[in-house]
Amino acid sequence: MYNQLLYFIVALLIFTIQQPGSRPFLPPGATALAFLALFGIYVALCRRAFNPLRLALEEGAPMAWLSRSLQGVQARLSILGLLFLACHAFVLNVNFYLQTLPGFQWSQTLYGAAGLVLYMAHLVVIWVMGHPVHQRIHGSTRSLAAHVWGSASFQLAILVPWLLISILADLVEVVKKPPFFSSNAGQIFLSALMMAVFISLGPSLVVRLWGCKTLPEGPLRTALEAFCRRHRFSIADFKLWPAFGGELLTAGIMGILPGLRYILVTRGLLALLDREELEAVVAHEMGHIKRWHLPFYMLLFLGFFAMTLSYHDIYLDFVSHALYQSEALLGMAMDSGSAAATFFSFVYAAPMLVVVVFFFRYVFGFFMRNSERQADLHALGIVGHPHTLISSLEKIAYASGSIRDLPSWHHYGIGERIDFLRQSYRNPALSSRHDRKLYGAAALFLGLAALLAWTGPLLEQSALARHWRLEVWVKTLDSALQKEPDNPAFHMMLGGLLLERKQYGEAEDHLLRALELAPEDPVLLNNLAWLYATAPPPVANSTAALRLAEEAVRLKPEPFVWDTLAEAYHVNGLHEAALAAIEQAIRDGTDNREHYLRQKERFQKAMEE
Repeated sequence: MYNQLLYFIVALLIFTIQQPGSRPFLPPGATALAFLALFGIYVALCRRAFNPLRLALEEGAPMAWLSRSLQGVQARLSILGLLFLACHAFVLNVNFYLQTLPGFQWSQTLYGAAGLVLYMAHLVVIWVMGHPVHQRIHGSTRSLAAHVWGSASFQLAILVPWLLISILADLVEVVKKPPFFSSNAGQIFLSALMMAVFISLGPSLVVRLWGCKTLPEGPLRTALEAFCRRHRFSIADFKLWPAFGGELLTAGIMGILPGLRYILVTRGLLALLDREELEAVVAHEMGHIKRWHLPFYMLLFLGFFAMTLSYHDIYLDFVSHALYQSEALLGMAMDSGSAAATFFSFVYAAPMLVVVVFFFRYVFGFFMRNSERQADLHALGIVGHPHTLISSLEKIAYASGSIRDLPSWHHYGIGERIDFLRQSYRNPALSSRHDRKLYGAAALFLGLAALLAWTGPLLEQSALARHWRLEVWVKTLDSALQKEPDNPAFHMMLGGLLLERKQYGEAEDHLLRALELAPEDPVLLNNLAWLYATAPPPVANSTAALRLAEEAVRLKPEPFVWDTLAEAYHVNGLHEAALAAIEQAIRDGTDNREHYLRQKERFQKAMEE
């Protein structure tokens, strides 16, 4: 399940980060034929991948080897499905056609859902091709249709949290909200709120989607309920979990609120384990709640989200600056076609995709493994010995195809879990040592996340980042002016950027050229007046600054123009007039108020002197 969750995250990123551009790569008919051809190639590769397993079954290969090989083939084909999905997105540019459908222009949920549906189609091929091998290895009697539906429903329920949170995020984007919610802190708060609502209220929805039924009354249910009461653990219900038709040998717990908390057990596990072993499994699931693992996982995700959100802009600045050092890439950036948009979306997104996979697979995987181990230790403490939990793990390993030594990035291998339980029983100090290790690592990660979340905006406003940004904008406008040399807006924007870079002579050239093309533009008059009022000699021209600023105020009497006029009065020694102009800016303006107040202080000081 956790591997598949990771694959779904990658599929979502692939489809939501690709920018379709203004033109398709191929006409609709050619795109459809290429799509079908790619899918046909994937089907053929899946059929070929399962052939060695079919032959091994006929030759009587060991079940342990067959079980591990089946999992390996399914994992490799799932990853191959992601590569084919990337081809559909980045090579065939199917997003171009999706964006023409209603709702896709404003909803990231629809793009994500389209990508997931396409990826699920590739997974269906794996389930269909692997069904005969799965039947033989696991002794399954389910039909092909039941096998595919069971696999699909199990996987789709994993996506319920994403779907609900993504829909809420889309709604938040279209409704009017306070400015706070557009800030990094506001987005983190909204994400935390949506996740908290889901983990509190969502379990009842998920158990319905999975088709879970109440565990029938009987001696086993009575014993499990009594076990929970003895340990003062409240749940809403015990549920039969029909994962893969109930053949899967697993249990789980959903929910943190006692009235909305469910312990799920598959029929296969009920048939395999005795009452005491099931109590040990329930004790393990109780450990997840007692040790607050679900809120802990939420906190880890929020820490990662805060880091990535804080460094998103500085990352884009860095990548843009690196790419636009090449004239060829700069030329592509000015092209609105699909090839350029796809190329740049891939270049921007590929490192982000690597970071997300690394976090989930290695960082989050570390915390998941050690949380599972902590739940094992909780069960050891409740039961008083490890024997029933160990025997349940041994049975599960054998019945699942002798997978005792199969490694697991999210749970530890079954053999590793058993060895650690035995060591901890002989040496109880290992339990507290493990807690210190887990909590210390969590404190280190969350402290690092908080530090990076705090420094990201500072770096984004640093001189280096501003230099990168200005250089990218200057190069972009230079390239645009080569195509449209008589565009006054381009000349005015480039002049403003060059003024910020203190390249006064070049800024004057572009602003004067823009003034020739648009002599009545008040913003242009204002910018040129500011240049003449603030530049050093030989560009400085106080007389021209005052003339231009007065004309700009006549045409556009807004606070930023009054500020320029005040500066022009000041450099001409008219301090009382400067003070009056800046007070007008303060009266009319709500933005940039601190700057206007500093200007007023300057002018008052100059008048006193």
